[in-house]
Amino acid sequence: MRKRLQFLALLAMVLAPSAASAQTALASEDLRAAVLGAETPVPQGWKAGLSLGSTFSFNQSQSVVGTPDGVALQLGILAEGQAAYVVGQHTWTNTLKLVYAESKTPVLDRFVKSADGLDLTTTYAYRLQAIKWVGPYARARLSTQLAPSYLVKPTAYGVKWQGDAAPTMYAPQQFVQLTGALDPILVGGAVGLFANPTESEAVTVKLKVGLGSQQLLSSWGYTITKDSDPTAIEVKSLQSATQAGGELEAQAYGQLGTGLQWKARATFFMPVFTSITGTPTGFDALNSDFAASASYKLAKWLSLDYVFSAKRIPLVSDKWQVQNGAVLTAGFNL
Repeated sequence: MRKRLQFLALLAMVLAPSAASAQTALASEDLRAAVLGAETPVPQGWKAGLSLGSTFSFNQSQSVVGTPDGVALQLGILAEGQAAYVVGQHTWTNTLKLVYAESKTPVLDRFVKSADGLDLTTTYAYRLQAIKWVGPYARARLSTQLAPSYLVKPTAYGVKWQGDAAPTMYAPQQFVQLTGALDPILVGGAVGLFANPTESEAVTVKLKVGLGSQQLLSSWGYTITKDSDPTAIEVKSLQSATQAGGELEAQAYGQLGTGLQWKARATFFMPVFTSITGTPTGFDALNSDFAASASYKLAKWLSLDYVFSAKRIPLVSDKWQVQNGAVLTAGFNL
């Protein structure tokens, strides 16, 4: 009953004609903070958690029309962790996301990497005393891949390396390395303002806007620029570079019922400065990163997960990098 009265009082303040005094505005923010605080109290001190899981799929075909004979396998590992420290108006959050999977299909003799990503983020936020859901933030992020990347085709193919007049031909099933392990590495940082307009178990919305920079670090590597012709796949070398510009992020997550958890995030970075020439300009230089996931608990140790990601980083590739899939994940929480 107390929460309902607080909520009705807050709604009345929002809908009432604004007398627009500083005292009334402050009272409204205090009441809003009280409602949010009553629904989602923030625990003080350290809070940490780590979720580990693995994925597996198997399919065997023989004499099936339109399907190659053989076995298709996929093996993968997943890890997601968070450690947060809250004291007073200060919050320090650290997140880890790791995914790695390899697949084997009947058309290739060996396993090939089908998913690979490591993301580390650390964020400091300060909640204002008068408006507790708004404040400044500072963030640093690192993103890379764990294992080398290779190009391979079931039939003979050609690769036109940057600067070569003609493609180099390779035999069927021959692996050609494009990048090394932990290469490239994308490091970024930003400072700005955050706003959490709603915070509850059902839905939490977080917004960030600020100024930031990102640096692409690559000791040796290539990225595919054109693969429409399998006899002349074009690749270009990766170059280390630094960019600075504006950043915008919108994030939402929540829980429906007792078993379904969902997340969605969109991040944009518009560079106004780039340390190297020959890179896209204007809106073609916009960095976009979308991610969404849903997880339904079938048992304490088993869940059905759907994950979607799409990103475009012009310094790496002007193509959209899209991954999505639904898997059964067996794992446990630490």
